[in-house]
Amino acid sequence: MDLNIILKNKEEYYRLATDYYNNIDEEYREECLASPKSISIVMDHDFIVTPSIEIRLELRSQDEQKTIGNYFLYIDEEKEFIDEFLIYKD
Repeated sequence: MDLNIILKNKEEYYRLATDYYNNIDEEYREECLASPKSISIVMDHDFIVTPSIEIRLELRSQDEQKTIGNYFLYIDEEKEFIDEFLIYKD
């Protein structure tokens, strides 16, 4: 995986993750602000068996401005979907 390409296009990766998040979470979308948190390369993971790019969004409440969860999108080098995880804190 070419790190330079990822760095040059990081806004595009965050936009892609935001689009995926908006497609799965209609209930909380109005209450949450999804903000970019990190982009990582995953080589060895218990659940993601293929090398991938992990894009993490932090989910914050609009009214209290506290972190209420995280969204993780996993894609390959061609930006093809591999998996996603949505985690809300109690």
